[in-house]
Amino acid sequence: MLSFLQGFAMGLVMMSGPWLLAGMVKPEWVLAEAQPRRLTVWLRYGVILPFVCLLLGLTSLWGGFGPSLAGWLSGLGVLFAWVPLERRIRRFFMRRQQQKTTQAEQEQPLADLARDAASTDALPLVKQLEHLRQDLLQAGASPALPERFYSRYVQLQTVLRQRFQPQELAMQRAQTLVGEVYAGCLRRLQRLVDLYQHLQALDPDYIQRQLASPGVPAGTRDALLQRWQLVENLQQEIAMLMADAEKLLTALDSTRLALVQLQREAQSDQDLNQVLETLERFNQRVAHYESSASTWTRS
Repeated sequence: MLSFLQGFAMGLVMMSGPWLLAGMVKPEWVLAEAQPRRLTVWLRYGVILPFVCLLLGLTSLWGGFGPSLAGWLSGLGVLFAWVPLERRIRRFFMRRQQQKTTQAEQEQPLADLARDAASTDALPLVKQLEHLRQDLLQAGASPALPERFYSRYVQLQTVLRQRFQPQELAMQRAQTLVGEVYAGCLRRLQRLVDLYQHLQALDPDYIQRQLASPGVPAGTRDALLQRWQLVENLQQEIAMLMADAEKLLTALDSTRLALVQLQREAQSDQDLNQVLETLERFNQRVAHYESSASTWTRS
């Protein structure tokens, strides 16, 4: 065992020099970090790794000097296996952290969009929301927004069925308003999918890695900066659409809560007028959000 450690330390210290030189040329060759730096290369392969090899060699000398060939070969090849393994481990924990962050930011789902869309009697609206959810997943974005809109739709339909009969004029008017609202919602979600697909095609991570590398030629850097400006424009438009979506979700919640409050009161003509006025104001708010979003997109 001691002879193996001696050989391992000798092989590892012999490889630290070439890996240090390679890392000074291209840090991403020898580091598993997302944004590798030359300072990290120097610390790892110029300071830490030789010091570890020195400790291994000194602690194994008390039994005599006799490094084994197996230990020496292991020391020569361990870095070729360790760096790819470290990359996989880092990616695994990064994905796990992203999943935890996404789950923490998402609302508790009140309806299963994927299950309901797969049923044979699913409405076209439900199928379209599920299709958009799948598109967002493929574009590397969070699929929470279609699920949130579907949860609001289910809650609103439940309240309307409890408050009105299907043949009532108020019910028909409410369904018309809800249909108009969700038609605009589908258009906005489709625009969001398109933006995320364009963003994925630009590959912002690659642009950042290239811009962080000091060896990029000036012409290439200018082209990368222009592409990064496109990335920022897309991110700004995505942020605007997400803000409009939050406003629309708030309007849906406000309308549903107003209907629930009216449902608890005694039914009368005045209650019916209040319900219709609430729905009308809701439709006006949604139309305002839709027009403002389309105006911003055209500009």
